[in-house]
Amino acid sequence: MKWGMPGMTHSRYFFNSGVIRQNVRQHGWIGIIYTLGLLFSLPLQLFMSGNSGTQPQKVDNLFRVAGDIQVLFIVVLPVAAGLFVFRYLQSKMASDLWHSLPLRREHLLTAHMASGLGLLLLPVWLTAAVTAIVTPLGGNMYIYSGADIWNWCLIVSVLTLFLFVFSTFVGICTGQTVLQGIIIYILLILPAALFQLVNLHLDTYLYGYPQWSGSSDSLYIWSPLLRLLTYTNEIFSVAELCIYAALSVVFIALSFVLYRNRHGEKTGQAIAFTYFNPLFKAGVMLCAMLLSGTYFTSVKPHQLGWMFCGYITGAILGYIASEMIIRKTWQILTCKVPMEFAMYGILLGLLLYIPVSGLTGYENRVPAGEHVTGVYAGSKYQMYNDDSYPRIYSFSASVDSSGVNQDPPLAKPDFYTTDKQYIEAVRRLHHALVMMRPTNQDSVRHYSPGARMFTLAYQLDNGRKLVRQYWIPGEGFEPEMKSVMESKGFKQNEYTLYQLDEDIESIRLGSNYTNKAVSISDPQEVKEFTGLLKQEILNMSYEDQTGDQKSIATIQMNSKPNHIGYGFYYDFDWKPSFHELENWLVQKGYADKVRSTAQDVISAELIQDDYAGKLPEETRFDAEQHVKLARSENRAVIVKGATEINDILSRQRNFTGKNGDYLVKLVYKGGFIDYASLHEEDLTPGLKALIP
Repeated sequence: MKWGMPGMTHSRYFFNSGVIRQNVRQHGWIGIIYTLGLLFSLPLQLFMSGNSGTQPQKVDNLFRVAGDIQVLFIVVLPVAAGLFVFRYLQSKMASDLWHSLPLRREHLLTAHMASGLGLLLLPVWLTAAVTAIVTPLGGNMYIYSGADIWNWCLIVSVLTLFLFVFSTFVGICTGQTVLQGIIIYILLILPAALFQLVNLHLDTYLYGYPQWSGSSDSLYIWSPLLRLLTYTNEIFSVAELCIYAALSVVFIALSFVLYRNRHGEKTGQAIAFTYFNPLFKAGVMLCAMLLSGTYFTSVKPHQLGWMFCGYITGAILGYIASEMIIRKTWQILTCKVPMEFAMYGILLGLLLYIPVSGLTGYENRVPAGEHVTGVYAGSKYQMYNDDSYPRIYSFSASVDSSGVNQDPPLAKPDFYTTDKQYIEAVRRLHHALVMMRPTNQDSVRHYSPGARMFTLAYQLDNGRKLVRQYWIPGEGFEPEMKSVMESKGFKQNEYTLYQLDEDIESIRLGSNYTNKAVSISDPQEVKEFTGLLKQEILNMSYEDQTGDQKSIATIQMNSKPNHIGYGFYYDFDWKPSFHELENWLVQKGYADKVRSTAQDVISAELIQDDYAGKLPEETRFDAEQHVKLARSENRAVIVKGATEINDILSRQRNFTGKNGDYLVKLVYKGGFIDYASLHEEDLTPGLKALIP
């Protein structure tokens, strides 16, 4: 390695010119590749994407332009720069050479960091400048503003800084380049993965724990890498950029502290600081225990032996793997290994057990009524509570002149109900669930009419929220469920009645099994229809909501385009209990244009269904297997009369595979095949006469 003497005269300065020139000569190819990659993925794509004959399209951010290609370079090159610029730390000869220079360690680290950042940030700024220059040129297939360019440059600069600094920090803590690269990407994914595993663990052993706590797009915010891979869908907010910038500052400070204390003889070791070894072992063991335990429990649920086997297997594999990495050998068995493993295993076992034990009181906790200011009960809590879900009410995110997302101009409707009677009804249901603890292990109970997943959410007077999720069977909780489900607060949220207050442009009614459809666009008729539909939903009884009768048709509400030109549609069901709405549709002449009749049916095959115990468990809910078995016993009859078929269509229910019901196989003219059930009381004299 050759050095220019002028650089050595400035050795007392942090930014040593000799070190920087050497890094540019040796690693300048990283900056060249990053420059070419960004130029290719943004300015060049402005002219290559789209058809030349089409009009330029406006984009809300420049990540929409070949975003996947941009991600590739942003995710890989800053990390690669950290690997190569600080590769000397992982080689004893190179490390001794660099540290023999008349430079203090903080000066050496500053010069290397400045070199890497110069190779990475200059391409970003150059790309932004070129993008600004080519904006008015002909052939540019995109329309964007100067604020969009500035926003793109700011985001990519912050992300590049963060990834490079994080790569540097990991390189200082490790002694092998390959391990450094692996650990970097593992740590970038680990927060989301660990969050998901912990949620699966809690969901398995805590009764009432919300299953969706570790799902949905909100997980991405826990993983920098996953957030980077999805940032083309939703641009980074100012808060996120501030967090990444703050983390960069933290990692820079930690790098200086650790680099000053890093011993040269640790080069080539897996972990450069021995006091990180316990943390590394515990982390690997914890992840392995969660992964193995969750897998064994999901394969063999509710079997204590398999559960313990899963966690013990994970602990053993995690300990062996961590020891082999630290020692760089598979020969790890020593006299202290069993004692150390037992210590780690006991501590981590307690860490996993205590949160799901009865010590926390989580499962039996029902808030006192005087501390509850609002309550939600239903199956759509996640949709209302999570911004990543599709829009269900009138508000659109605004973007300011800098291109950064701002708060929506209209606030979400408050889906918490403050009515005291409703709060007490939800609390009574919650108390009953905590006492009885129903489960859905039995497949018959799981698919029984009225069975559903319910989320109970309380807004407390101290500003906190208490959220639980339960599976509620169709039988055993009728009084508590009736008082909740017949309340206006429940129906307003469960059936998203906010949607009926939208500016509806047209309504489309479509048959569920045929191609029949009708559209209503007259403003007065639309107003009358939505008013009737809303009142019908508010008038539904508990039996109407939990009954297994099939809907007559689907109702699609089409809203008018909003201020940015987008419209939305919302789906409802035309239920048999909507008598006022049905009378209105009959009066207007729309009902017969949608409703399925005998003329739409090619064939109807009726059987008395008592085959639930005669079929294998895996085919218990396969309706076709029930029909085939009835045919083999000559117990299937063909219904030919139009009156009888219309009776079936007006009384048909969802198939549940329950013994004692009657099963009908309906083949429609459009080729659609449907299976429906009838109860004993649904059979007319004409249908009873057909049963052999």
